[in-house]
Amino acid sequence: MRTDSSTPLSAMREQVQKAVDDGIWPAAQFAVARHGEILAFESFGEARDGDRLCMFSTTKPVVASVVWQLLGEGRITLDTKVAEVWPEFGVHGKDTITLEHLLLHTCGLTNAAIDAASLPDRETRTAAIAQWEPEWEPGSRYEYHGLSAHWVLAELIERLTGQNYREALRTRVLDPLGLDRLELGVPKERQGDLRQVVSTGEYPLDALEAILGRRVDVSILEAGDAAVRALANDPETIALGVPGANAFSDAASVALFYQELLHNTAGLWRPDILADATGRIRNTFPADPMRSDAPANRSIGLVLAGDGDGEALHIPGLDTPLQVRAYGGRTSPRAFGHVGAGGQSTWADPETALSFCLLTSGMDRDAVRDHARHTAIESLVPELA
Repeated sequence: MRTDSSTPLSAMREQVQKAVDDGIWPAAQFAVARHGEILAFESFGEARDGDRLCMFSTTKPVVASVVWQLLGEGRITLDTKVAEVWPEFGVHGKDTITLEHLLLHTCGLTNAAIDAASLPDRETRTAAIAQWEPEWEPGSRYEYHGLSAHWVLAELIERLTGQNYREALRTRVLDPLGLDRLELGVPKERQGDLRQVVSTGEYPLDALEAILGRRVDVSILEAGDAAVRALANDPETIALGVPGANAFSDAASVALFYQELLHNTAGLWRPDILADATGRIRNTFPADPMRSDAPANRSIGLVLAGDGDGEALHIPGLDTPLQVRAYGGRTSPRAFGHVGAGGQSTWADPETALSFCLLTSGMDRDAVRDHARHTAIESLVPELA
């Protein structure tokens, strides 16, 4: 175990290595980039630099980056109703759902799901999606849409580009940026460098009860963990490419993707659209329970750190209140990015020009402890500027 914590980078290594040594993250990678160059890229535990890990929900901004192009090309607007592009979608009260609702997680399809057998076939999948019914009035509130909204975005991409959503992402964004290691829909013959994801640790039931105000059914938590692991471990699902959940990459490629969101050197996005995506908070509804009273701070595809911290959470078993501000709590309010299940975190800060990516293969059941661990690691990144 590396124990030299005399520099910020050494302290980051020590924190990640401890999670590996404690059996929480069997494999991990982190990368830091600035001015289009990698400052640090390191692998820990079972991971090699040539390995790739599941990005989970940090996939969402990557897919949204195609939508930003379509906005810049005038093929669609934020006010465009999905049913204007996809008429069959408009039944059961979904005729008012707009592109902006999808990107802001305010469309009301929070728990909408598709049977796994229906996913691979586009015709069957879209027929299933068309039958979804909103759980609340679109645009009236925020609740995180883990999978549903991005399946709708994927279909919009296909209808507007004439390309499969994975092909559109590849040809429009990833190939022009030279990011061949970042991939959504990894064919079976290229899955040999992917790390399997496992659940580790124990559920913090007392802390969850304190946060949520009720006892949590462990069987529900276990079922959710199993479903999430399948996104990263099932070869068929990996090959399919779930648009909001299972791109694979090494950490360096993701850090470079975020550098491009900072600088747009390849000119892939119209500047005003990119500025909107990376800098304008459009969703200030109250966020999830883990964020206390803090707002969602969502733009059209990203989460911004924002000015306010919200109230710190006092969690049983933790000596200090839990920091609820995104990205380690020491970035500027302008920092933008996304997090994902299993401890994935990706972000960039325009104030320092730094971008950061942390990917792991261990899903810590103790989400409270994992959040504190991430805060300790990510709070060191700004010191590398």
